[in-house]
Amino acid sequence: MDNIEKFNTIATLAVANYDIQFQEIKFLAEETNILYKLTDDKSNPFILKIYQEDSITKEDILMEVYMMELVSQKGEVSVPCILTAKDGSKIQEIKIDEDNHPKRVVIYSWLEGEDLDGNENEERFVQLGELTAKLHNATYGATVPKIFSPKRWDAVFYYHQENVVYKDSKYQHFLTKDYHEIMDKMIPYLNHQLSSYYQKNEENLQFIHSDLNPWNILVHEKAMHVIDFGDILFGLPQHDIAILLYYYRYEKEFNYKEVQQLLFKGYERVRPLPMFEEFDLELLMTARRVNFLNYILTVSEDPSSFIEKSLPRVKEFIDTYNVKI
Repeated sequence: MDNIEKFNTIATLAVANYDIQFQEIKFLAEETNILYKLTDDKSNPFILKIYQEDSITKEDILMEVYMMELVSQKGEVSVPCILTAKDGSKIQEIKIDEDNHPKRVVIYSWLEGEDLDGNENEERFVQLGELTAKLHNATYGATVPKIFSPKRWDAVFYYHQENVVYKDSKYQHFLTKDYHEIMDKMIPYLNHQLSSYYQKNEENLQFIHSDLNPWNILVHEKAMHVIDFGDILFGLPQHDIAILLYYYRYEKEFNYKEVQQLLFKGYERVRPLPMFEEFDLELLMTARRVNFLNYILTVSEDPSSFIEKSLPRVKEFIDTYNVKI
């Protein structure tokens, strides 16, 4: 059984566990996870996700469900709703052979829209600031259930089972002495700084999205939706803000400072902007960049272009803030 056939079988078995009469199951995309578009007998669309990575645990998915329901209950941010199966469960575990672990499957309501990427303008950036603030309002003060151990961005490599691979021999033809010197020195420095944010701000920690990027924001007419809560962590609102700004920091078609001010303007319409300095945002963006400088080696056949662009940006942070490493 090839992969597509296997995933088709998993999707078919999963939808049988719901009361909804699905008429069509259509393969949509293979990204980090496998996505299908479903259509019921009333022509309503849904999306089915098959979690592909073994590093994603059932607890991770339950936390995703928990946060989405928190946000949905507030009613101010448009997010997908997770469907409940006949047995009351949100997550299906489908096993089709004895040689593989069960695949976890979730079905969401469909949200109409296009990626924010390519649809940005001043009005959208202000709206995005408002949306981010409403998202933070929705989870502010929520307690962490005892069954959860959410990720914290207190180190450069903070994902579960994340492999630090840049020392592996098979990647060395892509890497220079300069790359190694910067990574070797910056990682301990950034780890110390990232950890200090938690030590100094324990009372301000809350669930955050942690992957607000232009592909996880959908726009449709005047509406804006947030999707993909798979990377949530227990952190600070400024973590989300820095991650969002990361994607515009060096984009030539945008004036970064204008984007920043528009986002802040929208955010402050809803709630006060968190206390941080420009240094804090730049440090968080640099930490993400250093993480990606390792991660890119595992997902790209030729990471040279990303490395050539990103390494000077890490150096720029070091020089601008006279970082001693």
